[in-house]
Amino acid sequence: KRGLPNVTSTVAALEAFVTDKAFNLFEKYAVLTKKELHSRYDIYLEQYSKHVNIEALTSIDMVKTQFLPAGIEFASDLASSVNAVTTAGASANTQKDLLKKVCALNDSIYMKLNDLESALACAQGETSVKTQAELYRDKVFPAMNALRDSVDALETITPKYMWPIPSYSDLLFKL
Repeated sequence: KRGLPNVTSTVAALEAFVTDKAFNLFEKYAVLTKKELHSRYDIYLEQYSKHVNIEALTSIDMVKTQFLPAGIEFASDLASSVNAVTTAGASANTQKDLLKKVCALNDSIYMKLNDLESALACAQGETSVKTQAELYRDKVFPAMNALRDSVDALETITPKYMWPIPSYSDLLFKL
């Protein structure tokens, strides 16, 4: 989906470092001790958590400062259009329908933003390295994807001049 790495399997894959089979293999050939393997396991879990944390913080910042304001501005423009057209005595059904969609997406983005912030706070407050990595995998990363789905939907109906970042087609075909 959207070329994202499969980070959900990373935490499970790292557990291979702390199995009896790994301990025996590395100790047999005097490569790493059991303590060193545990240390690497903890470091890699921390690294994973830090990476997902940075992505989540970036998502939150972009939504708050760019995407949600663009959606609100678009809704405001549509509401003004509905008022102007109905005042002129014409039907504004298209604008009304689009306004409902934009407002629903704005509401969805706002709710999912709150969900992501809650999941992130929970993961950041965890002291166990393993549990923290699992929270980033099971709570934060899915919350980021859910938020992204709503933002992507808003992008498809927001006028190009209102959208704060280049679209996928701009990146692919106009660079």
